[in-house]
Amino acid sequence: MENDQGIGSVIALEKLIELQKLESESSDLRRKVAKAPEQLEALAQKLQAAFAVVEEAESHITDSSKQRRQLEGEVEAFRGKLSHYKSQLMEVKTNEAYQAMLHEISYVEQQIVAKEDEILGQMLEADELKVNLEGAKALYAEEKERIEAERREVEAFIEKSNARLAELENAVEQVKSEVPEEFMSRYQRIARARDGVAMAVVVDHSCGACHVRLRPQLLAEIRSNRQVVLCENCSRILYFVHS
Repeated sequence: MENDQGIGSVIALEKLIELQKLESESSDLRRKVAKAPEQLEALAQKLQAAFAVVEEAESHITDSSKQRRQLEGEVEAFRGKLSHYKSQLMEVKTNEAYQAMLHEISYVEQQIVAKEDEILGQMLEADELKVNLEGAKALYAEEKERIEAERREVEAFIEKSNARLAELENAVEQVKSEVPEEFMSRYQRIARARDGVAMAVVVDHSCGACHVRLRPQLLAEIRSNRQVVLCENCSRILYFVHS
């Protein structure tokens, strides 16, 4: 009878070890899946930031074009004044009025030259802005391709993980059904108190969870793996992996 109980404990312990591994994998996988939406949002923000650079470059070109059109309009207005002044020049009666008109004509001509220089500068700047835009578009295309690849990886991970979680859920239920109620109740009680981790492997004569060194007698009992032994410090179920 004692031997049967020992065998039962061995089987129960093996099943609990298996159960802990399944539940730990499931817990880790659920945490990773839970972070996936944040990863997707971060990728979307990176893509938007890359596109914003393109929009900014396009905005600079639009502003430059508006400024050039404004300058061209001012030149046309000055040319209109120049034509008007020149037509009036032949009609003035006094030398004083003639000199004044020449002064106005000279001023308008200077303004036209100045505005045309600004237009030339705007045209040169527009060429540079177009180069910048093409560069921004090229970088955006590269970034978009990279981000889209990462997004597909995350989505594939989610799909694969959900399938694995379904497998784990079935496996967990199967193992639970094979563990006697006495052992299952103890395992679940410890798991609730220890953040889901009820089992701890022995590492270098110590509990692998809390790292407290185990008494020789306790260690000998654990090495046999013939009964459920709890850590005297953290109360987790201890087990030994034989090499």
